[in-house]
Amino acid sequence: MMLLRTSLRIRLLALILVPLFLAASIGVAWQYRKSTQLAEAVFDQKLSIMALAIYRDLLVTNGERLSPATKALFEEAADSQFFYHVRGPDGGFITGYSPPPLRPSKTDLTLNTPTLFTSTHRGQPVQVVQLMEKATIDGLRGLVQVSVWQDLQQRQTLAKNLAIQNGITALFLISTVCLVVVFGIRIGLKPLSSVEQAISIRSSTELRPIRRNVPVEVRHIVRLLNKLFSDVTEEQASRDRFITNAAHQLRNPIAAIQSLAEVAKDAPNLSEAQQRNRELVTASRSLVRLTEQLLSYERIRNSPVHKQPHAFDGFISSILSAHISKIVNSEIELSFSGKCGKAEIDIDDLLIEQAVLNIIDNALVHGGDKLKTITVSTKKTKDYVYLSVCNDGVSIPASSRRHLFERFEQGQPSTKKSRDGAGLGLAIVKEICVLHQADISITSSTSKTCFLFKFRRQET
Repeated sequence: MMLLRTSLRIRLLALILVPLFLAASIGVAWQYRKSTQLAEAVFDQKLSIMALAIYRDLLVTNGERLSPATKALFEEAADSQFFYHVRGPDGGFITGYSPPPLRPSKTDLTLNTPTLFTSTHRGQPVQVVQLMEKATIDGLRGLVQVSVWQDLQQRQTLAKNLAIQNGITALFLISTVCLVVVFGIRIGLKPLSSVEQAISIRSSTELRPIRRNVPVEVRHIVRLLNKLFSDVTEEQASRDRFITNAAHQLRNPIAAIQSLAEVAKDAPNLSEAQQRNRELVTASRSLVRLTEQLLSYERIRNSPVHKQPHAFDGFISSILSAHISKIVNSEIELSFSGKCGKAEIDIDDLLIEQAVLNIIDNALVHGGDKLKTITVSTKKTKDYVYLSVCNDGVSIPASSRRHLFERFEQGQPSTKKSRDGAGLGLAIVKEICVLHQADISITSSTSKTCFLFKFRRQET
């Protein structure tokens, strides 16, 4: 059973040969039955012919002898051990062997018609044919009865020999088919060895697509393998870029912290040392924020999503209420307008909360001195729920919008506040939207910049 599960060749052989052997066995059994029936029919026919020949000779020779033709018939069947007996019109013995097998009491003779039945002779089962005809022999007219019988063993031997011949023929054919199947499977599976060789030369650093010609039956598998190779290669490249960019982003704050620490150590007075320490704390906070965003980005990309139905307006309102103090302290006006009523959607509340706060933080960091208000609103249609987060800060150029949701990209790197950004906040938002099968888009003008989330409504 283990081989059937692990070996394709063994499975194919079993699927082909087992039904073949089963069909052959049924065929041999059926052929043996037909051979037995054929042997019975042949011997019964010979018995009837012999009975008719003997009766004809009685009429021709007046019961004295058998004709040369009838003798030849008996000589031809000598190996089959036929016996016969003739009873005359007066009931007396005329010729043949004596006595004949007894006829069963339930079997009646019909005039001019051979009657077949099974009986015993000298303790052995025999097949008997009896013919009753009207005839005149030695001046006596009456019913003449001719009996011819044969040992059943002869029939069984003939049937057995025929079955053996058919069995040998079937075995030869099956053996031929087995050889053809074995070599056919071996040759037919050779393309799989080619695919195996192509896979074996791939490695974690070399996953180029398989370009070899393969049978139609395995093209789908090769296509899936190529897609897997492509996805793994893309993921590796993406991870390499992430590590490179992360190292680049970490290098500047770490270098700043090292520089500020050395300057603070050599400060000429306490006031100067305190100023350097404050700058060191600020740089450390930036490094901590960057590290948290790096970990958050990777955690979101590799963690499962736990969705639950939430009333959308109430959920967004609770997020803003919990974090309004931070926004108010920044002297920014925050407003919320909910138009979804009791509409519910399936979301992971922690991830959506992080996405909304990242959008707001992005406005606070990159909005510049022009930023005065942040407006959050919701609306619904038959199939979707929309969340809009708008601000009146510095607009984002069209050239930057195309790459805004990529890692380590910033829409306004030139503003003073934007130096606190790491370029990961909006990338995290994009990943959260992907996990929710949601869309996010951005519009920006000189008066307003808006981020629009589009969620599919919960089916009811």
